[in-house]
Amino acid sequence: MPASRSFDEKRARIAALAEAAPAQAAAELRRFVADRNGYLVGEAAAIAGRLGLRELVPDLVGAFPRLLEEPLKSDKGCSGKNRIVEALLAFDAHEPDTYLAGLRHVQLEPAFGQPIDTAAGLRGLCAHALFHVGHREALLEVAPLLVDREPVTRAEAAAALGNSGLDAAAAALHVKALAGDPEPDVLGACYRGLLRLLPARYLGFVARVLQQGDDEGNDGAAEAAALALGESRLPEALPILQAELAGAARASRLRDSVLLGMALLRTDAANDALVALVEEGAEVHAVAALSALALHRHDEPLVERLRKAVKGRRSKKLAAVFAEKIDGG
Repeated sequence: MPASRSFDEKRARIAALAEAAPAQAAAELRRFVADRNGYLVGEAAAIAGRLGLRELVPDLVGAFPRLLEEPLKSDKGCSGKNRIVEALLAFDAHEPDTYLAGLRHVQLEPAFGQPIDTAAGLRGLCAHALFHVGHREALLEVAPLLVDREPVTRAEAAAALGNSGLDAAAAALHVKALAGDPEPDVLGACYRGLLRLLPARYLGFVARVLQQGDDEGNDGAAEAAALALGESRLPEALPILQAELAGAARASRLRDSVLLGMALLRTDAANDALVALVEEGAEVHAVAALSALALHRHDEPLVERLRKAVKGRRSKKLAAVFAEKIDGG
C-alpha cells in the first residue's frame, strides 16, 4: 500500500475490498487495520466482519490498544474502536481483555459547552460483549455502569444485564429501577430486562410503575413501563394495559404509550381490543389506537379490518390517519 495514498483513496480502496476475493481482501485489510487513522481501521474492521475474515482477529485485537493511546488523535469519535468490537462480536471472538479495556474507556472530546464523552456507546457495546463471551466476571464489571454518567451507557448496560440470562442480574436492575433515572430509555431497559429474566416475579412491579406513574405524574417512567410490558409479549400484560386505559385518558402521551404497548404484544387478543377502539371508541381514542396499529400495516387481513372500521366511522380525521400511517406507510 503506497504511503502516498490520500485518506480518500484509502477509504475508497477499503470499500472496494468488500467485492474482492477473500485472500486478497484479507491481505490488504490487514495493512489497513495497521493504519494510524482510527476511522480507516474501523472501516477495514467492518469489511473484515462482513466478509467473515476470522484470520484478522489477532490484527483487530492488536489495533485496539493502539487506538487507546492519544485517542483524540488516533481515533476521534471512537469509530475505530467501536467497529473493532463489532467485528470481534461478529466472529464470536473470545477477547475479554479487549472488551474490558473498552468497558473502562472514557474519551472526553471538545465540543460547544461541556466536553462530550464519545466512548459512551463503546462502554455499552463492551458490556454486551462480556456477556456474549460468557466472561465469568461480566456481572461484576457491567452492573456498575448502571450509574455511569452517560445515559447511553446506562441504557446499554441495563440491556446487557437483561439479556444475560442471569437471575442475579435482575437484582441489579431492580435496584436501579427503584433508584430511578432521569432518562426513560434507561428505565425502559431495566423494565424490559426484569420482565425477560424473571417475568413472574417482576410483572407486578412493572405494572405498579405504570399505575403509580399515572397517579403521581411520572409520565416518563410510566410510558417506559407500558412499552416494556408490550415488548415482553406476555399474555398477562394485556389486562394490565387495558385496565390503565381509563386512567391514562387524562394524559395523552401515556394513553398513546399504553396503546402502543398493546400493539407491541402482537397477539390476536390485543389487536382485537385495539380494533374495537377504532370501531366504537371516542374519536380521540380511536385515532390513538389506529396510530398504534400502524405497527402492523403489513398485516393485510388486519389492514382490511381497519379499512372497514374507518369507513364505517365516517370520520375525516380517522380516514386521514389511516391514509397517512397505514395505507401510505
